Amino acid sequence: MEITYTFMIIITILALILTIFFRNHKITIKVGLLSWVSLSVYFHIEYIVIQATTSPYKFLKQPMSDLGVTTCDFNTHPLAPYEICSPYHLLMNWTFTFTGIVIIVGAVGLHRFWPRNKKTIIATGLLVIYGLSYNISGIFPADINFLLHTLGSLPGMIVQIPALILIGISIHKTMPKLAFWTYVPTILTTSSLILLFFQPFIMYLPGGLLQRILYGSVFLWMTITAIVLWKKTGIVIYAHIYRKGISPLL
Repeated sequence: MEITYTFMIIITILALILTIFFRNHKITIKVGLLSWVSLSVYFHIEYIVIQATTSPYKFLKQPMSDLGVTTCDFNTHPLAPYEICSPYHLLMNWTFTFTGIVIIVGAVGLHRFWPRNKKTIIATGLLVIYGLSYNISGIFPADINFLLHTLGSLPGMIVQIPALILIGISIHKTMPKLAFWTYVPTILTTSSLILLFFQPFIMYLPGGLLQRILYGSVFLWMTITAIVLWKKTGIVIYAHIYRKGISPLL
């Protein structure tokens, strides 16, 4: 593995350690809010990477992982009989890696906004897995280690669904509007996942677009949710949360 990808692993581990260590510190709240808001730039970066490809990239058909493939050729991984050439693959893989990190930081940092119960603890744990899954797809590009890339990516296609459902159920009394908003991307990401399962049998389904809806709907939920929580609470969140002792992660 190249030193760059080893460096990605080191940064991920450090981020996990720091996030867990400072999970009850007041700065973690603000960092968590900023982390989820930053997800709004993901598809802007992807657009830049797509524009730099030197072989035709079919946005509606090809998976996002193709943009992180490190070589220019046909058959670069078992699911790519077509040509791939993404000169900005390193930018894409760093984006995958940091996207996973900010998802994790946001999930842990904003956990205390949710009611203190087992449902929200499980939901936060699932969102951490979701972030790690996305992170792995950048650390192990499909052409370098297809098995780890695929196995690492699979949980991130599923775990966000129960996580959002559990959060929606937990906050429907205290934050009914946010709960309703939570169910919207839950329906979108679930529908996309179901349709992706049928893609091998229905060839005209736009797999690339469905994958982007699968992830993008959750990114949108995280971004909007962070903005709502920020506006709802403002800078008084620190005093309120620590005075009331709301829901530490562990």
